[in-house]
Amino acid sequence: MGQVDILYMIEYHVAMTAKIKRINVASTDDFFTAEEAGDFLEIRPAVVRNYLAEGKLTTYKFKSLTLVKIEELMEWKSTRGRR
Repeated sequence: MGQVDILYMIEYHVAMTAKIKRINVASTDDFFTAEEAGDFLEIRPAVVRNYLAEGKLTTYKFKSLTLVKIEELMEWKSTRGRR
């Protein structure tokens, strides 16, 4: 299996596991960018992007922006805090 085949398999897997929703309107009161989500969760933005790619958090796409719903982050943070 060549490098191109492996990259295709990884991209296909990510596309199949990520939860992506396209939205037409986005409010800064409802959504964070990956960087803002990282600050809120006290983790690196790269970790947030990994969670989005793995489907652990729902990805919201608004034009070219990748967003995370604040409500989902609050729930996720409170769930992780109990462990």
